[in-house]
Amino acid sequence: MNSYKTVSQATGVARTLSRSAGCTILVYQAGDNRFVTARPSDAVSGLVIGIYQNGYKLQSAQRA
Repeated sequence: MNSYKTVSQATGVARTLSRSAGCTILVYQAGDNRFVTARPSDAVSGLVIGIYQNGYKLQSAQRA
């Protein structure tokens, strides 16, 4: 898990990681000006902003 000051930084990292590593990455807000990228197996403590797979954000109907 890594934290970032802006949501755009976190989502950019999530898109890159999900594409290059071939895994699913979550982005969630853990507090004011703190956005975290995590794997689905990590403990999430905050509001999930997006789920990224293969470089793309999954639509809400695709979320499990």
